[in-house]
Amino acid sequence: MNGDQQRNGIYDNLAHLGAHLTEMGDELAALKSQLNVALAQNAELTIENKHLQEAIKKLRDERDEQQLTTGRRTLNELYHQGFHVCRKHFGERLAPNESCIFCDEAIFSGMDGQKGKQE
Repeated sequence: MNGDQQRNGIYDNLAHLGAHLTEMGDELAALKSQLNVALAQNAELTIENKHLQEAIKKLRDERDEQQLTTGRRTLNELYHQGFHVCRKHFGERLAPNESCIFCDEAIFSGMDGQKGKQE
């Protein structure tokens, strides 16, 4: 009898372990589903964010273009074509996706003063 009880205990433990593994598998499937939803939302938001940033940049560029003198518009064109227009690196190529605060300063410095004179 002792051997039968021992076998029954082992089978009971295996049954309990199997039920626990099934439960964990269900939890894993639910987590995977939640992760897929979160990744899809993240991808959508990333794309939307990129489009919004492009739209904002376009609006700013259009606004700035309207307020720039002819010389500064030329500098802005060169800058957007990938060249430095600042004194420090004038004529050098910008690295991909590089921006330069010195170039921005060269193009847009004094614009607040110009606005006051125009109004």
